Amino acid sequence: MRLIRLTAVGVALVVVALVVSLLTPKLPEPTVKPSLAADEPAPAAEPTVEVVQDHEDGLYQVGETATFSARLLVGDEPQAATLSYKLTLDGATTIAEGQVEAGAEPGEITGTLAEPGILRCSVSTTVDGKMVHALAAAAFDPEQIEPTAQVPEDFDEFWAAQKALLAEVPMDAQLEERDGPETVGAVYKVSLANVDGRRVYGWLALPAGGGPAPGLMSFTAAGVSGAGYGTAVAGAAAGFVSMHIIHHNFDVEIPAEEAAALKAGELATYYRDGAESRDTYYFRHVFLGCVRAIDLLTSRPEWDGEHLTVTGSSQAGGLSLVLAGLDDRVTALAANVPGLCDHTGLQHGRPSGWPRLIPADDPFGPVSEVAPYFDAVNFLRRYDGPAWVTVGLIDGTCTPTSVYSAYNVISGPKTMLVFPRMGHAIPPEYRAERMAWIRQQSGMGEG
Repeated sequence: MRLIRLTAVGVALVVVALVVSLLTPKLPEPTVKPSLAADEPAPAAEPTVEVVQDHEDGLYQVGETATFSARLLVGDEPQAATLSYKLTLDGATTIAEGQVEAGAEPGEITGTLAEPGILRCSVSTTVDGKMVHALAAAAFDPEQIEPTAQVPEDFDEFWAAQKALLAEVPMDAQLEERDGPETVGAVYKVSLANVDGRRVYGWLALPAGGGPAPGLMSFTAAGVSGAGYGTAVAGAAAGFVSMHIIHHNFDVEIPAEEAAALKAGELATYYRDGAESRDTYYFRHVFLGCVRAIDLLTSRPEWDGEHLTVTGSSQAGGLSLVLAGLDDRVTALAANVPGLCDHTGLQHGRPSGWPRLIPADDPFGPVSEVAPYFDAVNFLRRYDGPAWVTVGLIDGTCTPTSVYSAYNVISGPKTMLVFPRMGHAIPPEYRAERMAWIRQQSGMGEG
């Protein structure tokens, strides 16, 4: 197992970088503002709070003291300020809180943990009636964090029965060929039959020259929308039989206004819908829909019959973790800040992973009995292949405690990329290095 503590971006091949930029969601481009006229005053700098841990990599040993340096800045200039701070167990249980004075020198806040976990430091102050704040974190022996999720006795029996139900449904694959770029062999819009009369929608793209070629399956992050074929095409251009699927029961090319209406209405909280029963929870048919997509990919004559990587970020990262354990045709997984991990954290004073499935006002109610059947932790306990995972130590959406809870149960070769100053985001290293790793796991080398 290799732990990467990143302080600089590795050099990636130009071709790989171009492919990866297509395979991952785009971050907003910086806005270029016109320069000010000579007689126009420069806009006043906004005040910001800065808080930094004393270990650059954010990693500590249990019992070691972490020191956080905090200050108020206007532009690059430190300001005198009284700063309020709170130390928590990754945003959940409060460990300490108070105030420090900062000025030319930053104020210092210290803390530690007696057992593996994430110590989050939140610092804030008020300037001209406006609250400004910042976060930092220290990870104490994070690869020793144990999950709270427990495996139901009939976990394997339940999912075997669900997959058997899916197998009884004819695939009814409806493929509509589309014009694609010259870099790929073919592009198809796809619709497949799922359980409960639902369907799976997405894109299939084939590599130029046919096969045999390894498979690459990617999913969409949380939300309510369709998707273009760009992600599938990028995978095919890199030499894969590539699929990209959405998680909802509507056409992948749904008009934006229709998707917006669903997001505001019946799908507003899809990630919690039906969670009172394992037979009705929304992600039941999502997981099975992913299996159905794998059915199609692995049925293609272009597939090499051996390699299949699942990949994605956030919700899609969580789906990648789940499918690695749910479907033994998966041979590798790459996940960035994955969700769906350790749903029962809040029962133990820890943060649960996205989507905070168990309600805080009823932590031991019916939903808590359903959650373990849909926890990526329990699926990964059944996976022994290679894994490549990234985590942001100040991620408040897919909390690092939940991500490590899942990562730590993987028994195969694995790599965790740790970003101490990153929240819920896609780091440049993920864009630059992921495809090289996937190619290696697929027997293709890095080129």
